[in-house]
Amino acid sequence: MANRSPRPKRQLRLPAVDTQRLDISSLAVIAFVLLIILGAVYAPMKNFFDGRTEIARLNESIAAKQAEKDALLEEIGQYDDEAFVRQEARRRLGVIEPGETAWRIVDPRLTPESSVTTSSTDEAVQPEWYEVLWDSVATSPSPAGDMHLPVQ
Repeated sequence: MANRSPRPKRQLRLPAVDTQRLDISSLAVIAFVLLIILGAVYAPMKNFFDGRTEIARLNESIAAKQAEKDALLEEIGQYDDEAFVRQEARRRLGVIEPGETAWRIVDPRLTPESSVTTSSTDEAVQPEWYEVLWDSVATSPSPAGDMHLPVQ
Protein backbone atom coordinates (compact mmCIF):
# COMPACT_ATOMS: atom_id res chain seq x y z
CA MET A 1 0.00 0.00 0.00
CA ALA A 2 2.86 2.12 -0.05
CA ASN A 3 2.84 2.75 -3.67
CA ARG A 4 -0.46 4.04 -4.62
CA SER A 5 -0.88 6.27 -7.54
CA PRO A 6 -2.64 9.49 -6.81
CA ARG A 7 -6.04 9.65 -8.24
CA PRO A 8 -6.84 12.63 -10.33
CA LYS A 9 -9.12 15.11 -8.57
CA ARG A 10 -12.57 15.29 -9.93
CA GLN A 11 -13.93 18.64 -10.81
CA LEU A 12 -17.55 19.35 -10.25
CA ARG A 13 -19.19 20.41 -13.39
CA LEU A 14 -22.25 22.57 -13.20
CA PRO A 15 -24.72 22.53 -15.98
CA ALA A 16 -24.00 25.22 -18.51
CA VAL A 17 -26.19 28.29 -18.03
CA ASP A 18 -26.41 30.93 -20.70
CA THR A 19 -25.95 34.14 -18.66
CA GLN A 20 -26.06 36.33 -21.73
CA ARG A 21 -29.71 35.72 -22.46
CA LEU A 22 -32.65 36.51 -20.23
CA ASP A 23 -35.99 35.08 -20.95
CA ILE A 24 -39.22 37.10 -20.92
CA SER A 25 -40.27 36.03 -17.44
CA SER A 26 -37.04 37.25 -15.85
CA LEU A 27 -37.34 40.56 -17.73
CA ALA A 28 -40.90 40.92 -16.48
CA VAL A 29 -39.77 40.27 -12.90
CA ILE A 30 -36.99 42.87 -13.20
CA ALA A 31 -39.42 45.40 -14.68
CA PHE A 32 -41.94 44.71 -11.92
CA VAL A 33 -39.29 45.15 -9.20
CA LEU A 34 -38.17 48.43 -10.79
CA LEU A 35 -41.77 49.67 -10.89
CA ILE A 36 -42.23 48.82 -7.21
CA ILE A 37 -39.01 50.67 -6.33
CA LEU A 38 -40.06 53.71 -8.38
CA GLY A 39 -43.51 53.66 -6.80
CA ALA A 40 -42.01 53.50 -3.32
CA VAL A 41 -39.65 56.40 -4.05
CA TYR A 42 -42.13 58.58 -5.96
CA ALA A 43 -44.36 59.71 -3.06
CA PRO A 44 -41.54 60.81 -0.72
CA MET A 45 -39.71 62.57 -3.54
CA LYS A 46 -42.89 64.35 -4.63
CA ASN A 47 -43.54 65.47 -1.06
CA PHE A 48 -39.95 66.65 -0.76
CA PHE A 49 -40.08 68.76 -3.92
CA ASP A 50 -43.55 70.10 -3.08
CA GLY A 51 -42.23 71.14 0.34
CA ARG A 52 -39.20 72.84 -1.23
CA THR A 53 -41.48 74.74 -3.60
CA GLU A 54 -43.73 75.82 -0.74
CA ILE A 55 -40.72 76.93 1.32
CA ALA A 56 -39.41 79.00 -1.62
CA ARG A 57 -42.84 80.61 -2.11
CA LEU A 58 -43.14 81.43 1.58
CA ASN A 59 -39.63 82.90 1.66
CA GLU A 60 -40.58 85.20 -1.24
CA SER A 61 -43.75 86.18 0.61
CA ILE A 62 -41.78 86.90 3.77
CA ALA A 63 -39.31 89.05 1.81
CA ALA A 64 -42.19 91.01 0.22
CA LYS A 65 -43.86 91.56 3.60
CA GLN A 66 -40.54 92.64 5.10
CA ALA A 67 -40.04 95.18 2.29
CA GLU A 68 -43.59 96.46 2.83
CA LYS A 69 -42.93 96.74 6.57
CA ASP A 70 -39.70 98.67 5.97
CA ALA A 71 -41.52 101.08 3.62
CA LEU A 72 -44.27 101.64 6.19
CA LEU A 73 -41.75 102.18 8.99
CA GLU A 74 -39.94 104.70 6.80
CA GLU A 75 -43.23 106.50 6.14
CA ILE A 76 -43.97 106.56 9.86
CA GLY A 77 -40.47 107.90 10.47
CA GLN A 78 -41.20 110.84 8.15
CA TYR A 79 -43.79 112.15 10.62
CA ASP A 80 -41.02 112.75 13.16
CA ASP A 81 -39.72 115.53 10.89
CA GLU A 82 -41.38 118.88 11.65
CA ALA A 83 -40.94 120.13 8.07
CA PHE A 84 -42.73 117.07 6.68
CA VAL A 85 -45.64 117.52 9.10
CA ARG A 86 -46.01 121.17 8.05
CA GLN A 87 -45.88 120.25 4.37
CA GLU A 88 -48.58 117.58 4.82
CA ALA A 89 -50.75 120.00 6.84
CA ARG A 90 -50.52 122.49 3.97
CA ARG A 91 -51.20 119.90 1.29
CA ARG A 92 -53.95 117.89 2.96
CA LEU A 93 -55.66 120.36 5.27
CA GLY A 94 -54.95 123.70 3.61
CA VAL A 95 -53.24 125.11 6.72
CA ILE A 96 -51.39 128.39 6.17
CA GLU A 97 -48.59 129.96 8.21
CA PRO A 98 -49.23 133.16 10.17
CA GLY A 99 -48.72 136.15 7.92
CA GLU A 100 -49.42 134.24 4.69
CA THR A 101 -52.33 135.05 2.44
CA ALA A 102 -54.55 132.26 1.14
CA TRP A 103 -55.61 132.50 -2.48
CA ARG A 104 -58.44 130.70 -4.22
CA ILE A 105 -58.00 130.23 -7.93
CA VAL A 106 -61.26 129.96 -9.80
CA ASP A 107 -61.44 128.32 -13.19
CA PRO A 108 -62.66 130.93 -15.69
CA ARG A 109 -64.57 128.26 -17.60
CA LEU A 110 -67.01 127.83 -14.69
CA THR A 111 -70.23 129.78 -14.94
CA PRO A 112 -72.46 130.73 -12.02
CA GLU A 113 -75.01 128.11 -13.13
CA SER A 114 -72.44 125.31 -13.01
CA SER A 115 -71.28 125.95 -9.48
CA VAL A 116 -69.41 123.18 -7.77
CA THR A 117 -70.46 124.11 -4.24
CA THR A 118 -73.92 124.68 -2.81
CA SER A 119 -75.05 128.18 -2.04
CA SER A 120 -76.72 129.30 1.16
CA THR A 121 -80.11 129.47 -0.60
CA ASP A 122 -79.83 125.84 -1.68
CA GLU A 123 -79.30 124.76 1.92
CA ALA A 124 -82.36 126.70 3.11
CA VAL A 125 -84.61 124.95 0.57
CA GLN A 126 -83.64 121.43 1.58
CA PRO A 127 -85.41 120.24 4.73
CA GLU A 128 -83.65 118.22 7.40
CA TRP A 129 -83.85 114.42 7.24
CA TYR A 130 -86.17 114.15 10.23
CA GLU A 131 -88.59 116.64 8.62
CA VAL A 132 -88.71 114.49 5.50
CA LEU A 133 -89.34 111.41 7.63
CA TRP A 134 -92.10 113.10 9.64
CA ASP A 135 -93.78 114.40 6.51
CA SER A 136 -93.82 110.91 5.00
CA VAL A 137 -95.53 109.56 8.12
CA ALA A 138 -97.87 112.49 8.82
CA THR A 139 -99.15 113.06 5.28
CA SER A 140 -102.03 110.84 4.28
CA PRO A 141 -101.61 108.83 1.11
CA SER A 142 -103.13 110.09 -2.13
CA PRO A 143 -106.75 109.16 -2.87
CA ALA A 144 -107.54 105.68 -4.12
CA GLY A 145 -108.52 107.08 -7.53
CA ASP A 146 -104.90 107.89 -8.31
CA MET A 147 -103.70 104.47 -7.31
CA HIS A 148 -103.44 101.70 -9.84
CA LEU A 149 -105.16 98.72 -8.29
CA PRO A 150 -105.27 95.29 -9.90
CA VAL A 151 -108.45 94.40 -11.73
CA GLN A 152 -110.67 91.98 -9.87
